[in-house]
Amino acid sequence: MLFPPTSIMTITCRPKRNAPGIYCPDEGGQVFMRPDFSPRIMAILLAALVALTPFSVDTYLPAMPAMALWFDTHMGMVEMSLGAFFMGYAMGQLVGGPLSDHYGRRRVGGPGVAIFFLATVAIIFAPNIETVILGRFIQAFGGGFVTVIAPSVVRDRFSGKQAARMFALIGLVMLLAPLVAPAVGALLLKFADWRLIFVFLAGYAMISLGVIAFCLPERKKALTEKLNMAKVWDGYRQVLTHPRAMGYMITMTFSSAVMFLFITGSAFAYITYLEVSTDMFPILFGANVVTMMVFNRLNPFLLNIFSPHQLTGVGITIQLLANVALWAGQYIDPLNLYMVMPMVMVAIGSLGIIMSNSFACYLEDFKDNSGTAVALLGSFQFAMAAILSTILGYFHSDTIMPMTTLMLMSSIIAVLSYRLLTRR
Repeated sequence: MLFPPTSIMTITCRPKRNAPGIYCPDEGGQVFMRPDFSPRIMAILLAALVALTPFSVDTYLPAMPAMALWFDTHMGMVEMSLGAFFMGYAMGQLVGGPLSDHYGRRRVGGPGVAIFFLATVAIIFAPNIETVILGRFIQAFGGGFVTVIAPSVVRDRFSGKQAARMFALIGLVMLLAPLVAPAVGALLLKFADWRLIFVFLAGYAMISLGVIAFCLPERKKALTEKLNMAKVWDGYRQVLTHPRAMGYMITMTFSSAVMFLFITGSAFAYITYLEVSTDMFPILFGANVVTMMVFNRLNPFLLNIFSPHQLTGVGITIQLLANVALWAGQYIDPLNLYMVMPMVMVAIGSLGIIMSNSFACYLEDFKDNSGTAVALLGSFQFAMAAILSTILGYFHSDTIMPMTTLMLMSSIIAVLSYRLLTRR
């Protein structure tokens, strides 16, 4: 049984004299020490937990063409494994959030990592691509449990400016994941086949389990009431019936879908179609993250001139123009890397402006149930990413036109939602 019954035992953690750390009795009454880390170290540990999921996506991107050959299938089927991953991740966040609020962070994060680990082992020994797709779904479902506990731990133990600093530190470490992960995947491919990447992910999961078990602090105040699903659904209803909030949600979902579509098709686009080496692939992929960081650092200066709502409009307009140029380039010179890479960098990099500003606008009307709003947004984003990635895999062809077309269509929907639903 993964989760204990609703009448959970209250665990009281207390400091011990003359020794650093927090001593917590477990269910059997025994006492063990949980180190009392500084906020900086805690931020790094939490970021490492959250980075488990992006590492699961980005490390195996360079191996996708090799996986297609290994399983004797077309690239579209391998791309569908990403769609399954996004869907599992969406469901994992939606389920894991309320459970972590009720049962505690470790009691949800631990089983989540265990699910992730077992699914990863199943993928390593998968006899066919269909097993990989199922394994990726289950893997991401467990990963979704891990993702939701990190911001919850910050919210449990910090507030105000200290919480903001914690989220900033976590965000800084998180930005390194998409930069490093493809390079790690490409390096592992030099020593063995694609399965070594999943061996690495299984090892990462075991380390994460250790962090949750021995380093992660539990919520200070135990929940005394039973899990109230009616209250959970009422919180979701408040978000879903708020027209302006739904406008921002749709805008963020489809603008971020541009990135997810590129992630899904990036291995084929660069390695197979444009014949970029697996060694060069992480550099081109990382260029998108660097561009996003540049836009993100411009944002504080732009906020002195424009409002978050206005900057959201600026960001999605830049993204739309970049996707128009990318799509048109496939009619002008389709095999020219420089007709693809710069436009992709701008289309994805513009999210550095779009996401932070639209997210701030989205949460304006949910001061009392922001957690529910965030969980719903994350689930909606990844569910849509799953649907669009599956469509991309289904319409896979010998060109990148399906990818560029879907990226352009997503940008158009984001702009329409912003113009029609978020009027103030």
